[in-house]
Amino acid sequence: MSESYLMALDAGSGAGRCFLVSLDGKKALSAYQEWSYFTPPGLTAAASAFDPDTFWSIFAGVTQQALAKAGIHGNQVVAISSTSQREGAVFLGKGGKEVYAGPNRDFRAAFEGMQLANTFGDELYRRTGHYPSGLFAPARLLWHKNNLPEVYAQITALLSINDWVLYRLSGECACEPTNAAETCLYDLVNGDWAWDVIESLGLNPQIFRRILPSGTQLGVVSHQVAEQTGLRAGTPVVVGAADTQCGLTGSGAICPSNITAVSGTTTPVQMVTSMPIIDEQQRLWAGAHMIPGLFILESNAGGSGSVYQWFRDSFCQEEMAQAAAQGISPYELMNAQAEQAPVGAAGMQSHIGLMVMNAKTMGMPSNILMFGMAPLAAANQCCKPLVLRAILESLAFAVKANAQQILEVSGLSPECMTVCGGLANSRTYLEALANTLQMPVKVPVLKEGTAVGAAICAGVGAGVYRDFAEGVQALVHTGCLIEPDSRLSRQYRNFYNRWTKTRLALANLAAS
Repeated sequence: MSESYLMALDAGSGAGRCFLVSLDGKKALSAYQEWSYFTPPGLTAAASAFDPDTFWSIFAGVTQQALAKAGIHGNQVVAISSTSQREGAVFLGKGGKEVYAGPNRDFRAAFEGMQLANTFGDELYRRTGHYPSGLFAPARLLWHKNNLPEVYAQITALLSINDWVLYRLSGECACEPTNAAETCLYDLVNGDWAWDVIESLGLNPQIFRRILPSGTQLGVVSHQVAEQTGLRAGTPVVVGAADTQCGLTGSGAICPSNITAVSGTTTPVQMVTSMPIIDEQQRLWAGAHMIPGLFILESNAGGSGSVYQWFRDSFCQEEMAQAAAQGISPYELMNAQAEQAPVGAAGMQSHIGLMVMNAKTMGMPSNILMFGMAPLAAANQCCKPLVLRAILESLAFAVKANAQQILEVSGLSPECMTVCGGLANSRTYLEALANTLQMPVKVPVLKEGTAVGAAICAGVGAGVYRDFAEGVQALVHTGCLIEPDSRLSRQYRNFYNRWTKTRLALANLAAS
């Protein structure tokens, strides 16, 4: 009998990925292709968009690659679901054609976001757990209404990017709670759209589609998509969830007080809660977990994988060539170099892309690399390993600073932190995190937690698993548990205090 698999399509910030996993979690693989965005003609560089047909072509291609890589046929895929970067949006027009497709980095609606904050800021934060800005869907809708009224008039549906992926697969439209909560128009307590706010903003309520729980079958793979991808027509298409919430479930965080750092392109830090918790200082986000009845409290450390990728592309051409010749990832070589550098990176600090979240201001990171004197004085010491270690250790410091905010607001005390995502492959980062937090750090065997969470959705929707807990039991297993070392923890306490003082000085300098 041929083995059966679950599939997840992941629309990340930097790439489209197809993930395949066997029902028992023992076999897993993925195929991905990096993608890019463009600035629409006539707009400033703050505006960003993607071409839906190009992105869908990439998904079709990586799906074919994943099936070929696994050596299986499309009829061995039991069900398929999706996940995606949060805050991105796709507007469908008449006839189901996309009239706007914007990623999470589209800030064309900054002015509309400021207007929303001035008028509805406190109310929206209290109701939705998110403070309005140009990042969110209502600002983007109002921007189109103000600047492209002919496009706004055509809109028939507002979808998150993972909702749009399901639409492309099946032709069916729906939303789900985790990404609906990222629109700043989802009432956390009522578990539905904030219809009165939508009316107050003058938005068309008909474009807000039904909200279905994650793990609900939405439709089936169409015949056209089957021809494009190699999947079987009629394969169940299942409602997924936002990438970070999928990362929680895909790393086993399904109980209150569980806390996870999803260290991908950015590093959101989320804690599972049994009720919505609203931060009185309006620094954190509250949102929906993919499991009904559970919620999340989030702080965010900012750029992580994106910074590592920037350093790779800018300074690691030699490693990229070696990796290509060896058939491995260049990140393996970069991680190995970071391990060669001394703990504390000889005094070097990185503030590139990192932040301690404040939802009300969401200021830009300082983007500074501080060398100190030690690495400059050590002429016989290679600087690249120091920089790599500084980037990874400083990310650990940013995760701690954000986790402290969550612990303060929630009043909960987790026993350990789970880490998933690409940076979970770095031993340097994990050890720095355990010793900075003075808390055990747990890493699942399948580190692609976001894709695993979406695959669990597929399994629940197809009836392979009775519920999310059974899906977690089948697919999520601990790969390693890193305990803090008392001697290193003392050292990292000093490193963290020094990094925090520098961050505050930089913040004060930027404000002056």
